[in-house]
Amino acid sequence: METAAAKQAYKRRSGVAESPNAWIKEKFGIGKLRLRGLVKAGIEVLWACLTCNVMQWIRLVWRQRSEALPQAV
Repeated sequence: METAAAKQAYKRRSGVAESPNAWIKEKFGIGKLRLRGLVKAGIEVLWACLTCNVMQWIRLVWRQRSEALPQAV
């Protein structure tokens, strides 16, 4: 983190990686996993990540497409 390039990469990472992590922790309470074992915990985190991605897709793509369609009168 000493170089300017490393600081800029970390700044870009904060908007990309930290926002979904915070959202998952807040909405799903994944700060502490409910299941035990590496496989089960991985499945729980995978479902949370998939849900986050679908929510972003709905927000960014699906709504824009529905707004662009002509409205029937």
